[in-house]
Amino acid sequence: MPHPLTSPAAAEAGACVARLAAEALQHRAVRHPYLQALAEGAHPDPRWTLVDFARQYYGYSAHFPRYLMTVIARLEDPRHRRALLENLMEESGQYDDDELDELARHGVQREWIEGVAHPLLFRRFSEALGVRLGEEAEADQVACWRESFLQLLAGGAPAEALGALGLGTEGVVRVIYVPFVTAVGRLGDLSARDAVFFPLHAAVDDHHQATLQAISAEFATTEQGRRDLRRGMLKALQLRGAFWDWLHARALNPARASEVL
Repeated sequence: MPHPLTSPAAAEAGACVARLAAEALQHRAVRHPYLQALAEGAHPDPRWTLVDFARQYYGYSAHFPRYLMTVIARLEDPRHRRALLENLMEESGQYDDDELDELARHGVQREWIEGVAHPLLFRRFSEALGVRLGEEAEADQVACWRESFLQLLAGGAPAEALGALGLGTEGVVRVIYVPFVTAVGRLGDLSARDAVFFPLHAAVDDHHQATLQAISAEFATTEQGRRDLRRGMLKALQLRGAFWDWLHARALNPARASEVL
C-alpha cells in the first residue's frame, strides 16, 4: 500500500477523493433502472434477465486483469505498482489467510475460491444458469464497452486511468452487485458456491477500493490531478450506464432483444 501522507495538502487530497467516491455512488450508472428492476424482480422474465446478463457481462468482466495491468503500466511510483499487483494476485484467486478468514465471515468458503481466477468464478455462475459462454458471437455493445474502457485506461493522464478504474469502477462495484445477489437469491436454485462471484466481490473490492483510493489521493494534491480523477471516473460510469441501458431495454422485451441497439 502507498505510505499514508499527513500534510494538510495530503489531508485535503484524501478528502477530495472521498467526495469523488461519494459522488460516484450517486451516478445514474449506480442507481440505474436496470439494477432497481433486478432487485425488485420487476423485469418480465427475471431468469431471462440474469441469463442475458451472464452471457453479455463476461465479455467485459473477464478482462479485468487486463484493466489492472494497463493501469499498473501507467504508474511510475514502484509503491503504487506493488499495491495494484497485490490486487492482481487476488483477481487470480490468491489470498492470504487473513483475507480468507474475513471472507469466511461473509459466507465465502475457502474451497470455493482459493486458486480460482475471478473470470472462472463468473463462468461457474453462468454455467449454473445454463449459459455456455463462447457459443454465441459476442455482441458489438459488449466489445464497444470493453475496448472503450481499455482506451480510457491507456490514454490521457495516469490520474484519469486511476479515476476510471478506482472511483468509477472498483468504488461502485459493491453497490452495483447487491441487486444481483438479491435476484440470484430470488431464483432459489443456484447454490452459494455457484453464485460466490457476487458476495466475493462485495467483500474483496473493499480492499481493492481502499488501495486505489490511497493511490488516487497522491494524485489529488494538484488541481489538474483532481480534474483528471473526476473525468476518468465520469467516463467509466458513463460507459457502464450505456451498457445498463442496453441490457435494460433487452430485459423489458426479451422477444425482441436482438433488435435493441
